[in-house]
Amino acid sequence: MNNTEEKLENIEDVLQQLVISINRFSQQEVKRQGEMRIPDYTERLDQIYKELSELKQGNPQTELHQLVEQLKKLKSEPRTVKQHRLLLFPETNQGQYYKIVFGRLLPWGLLFVATTYCFSLGQKALDVWKIKDYNDRADQYVKAWLYLDEHAENKVIKKRMAEAWQKANR
Repeated sequence: MNNTEEKLENIEDVLQQLVISINRFSQQEVKRQGEMRIPDYTERLDQIYKELSELKQGNPQTELHQLVEQLKKLKSEPRTVKQHRLLLFPETNQGQYYKIVFGRLLPWGLLFVATTYCFSLGQKALDVWKIKDYNDRADQYVKAWLYLDEHAENKVIKKRMAEAWQKANR
């Protein structure tokens, strides 16, 4: 019995140690579940920091290199070609085109030209009428002067009229 009791005590000791170790592991597991695992981003952050410091320094060579690459890309892309044409006669809808041109534009154009010509002719006629009216009045004054000069009986009047004529013709 001694042997069995010793075995039981040994088993009891082992069980107690197991219970103690299980309790420790369960406490560690509870602690680990409470902790969050955060991945290590130090390398990536260092890389970003280096890139930012390069940008802050304003390395002109890298910017120039990027601009040259963009220019090469732009030159390699196909461009649209703008074509400017003046069509006197349309490729489609010819009937509608001629209807508009000969039915509307041509008569209105002729009417505009005729109106402009009549206006110009009227201006010239008005100018000619003004000149003729001015000459008629001037002739009337000259005829009156000559009539007075011929029919003046006094020599003093004729002399004064001759002096006035000379002063007017200077």
